Amino acid sequence: MGPDEDDAAGRASVGTLRAAQARYPDDPDLVRLIAELRRGSPRFDELWREGRSSPWRTATKSVSHPSLGTVSLDCDAMLLPDGHQTVLVYSAEPGSPQATVLDMLRVLGLPQV
Repeated sequence: MGPDEDDAAGRASVGTLRAAQARYPDDPDLVRLIAELRRGSPRFDELWREGRSSPWRTATKSVSHPSLGTVSLDCDAMLLPDGHQTVLVYSAEPGSPQATVLDMLRVLGLPQV
């Protein structure tokens, strides 16, 4: 992940947590998580104080695979309002090198840890 992608991911993640706090202001686990992140990460605290409130929706994400290397994929977040969950969908332009890597992952699978 490059510096620009890392910064964008950090900002989007903080924005998503801020949106969750607005939706669930009395959730003790969420309150505790945010407090721990603010205490433990100066960068998180800085981003939190900026006040960004929009949740993460779309981005380009770089994913490293031990055999296939790094691949950049489109990543879209879809909120499921009835279940209060978010589904992340990773995709690539059909026919692109990234799509070929995704096809290879379907065959190779994920590495076992």
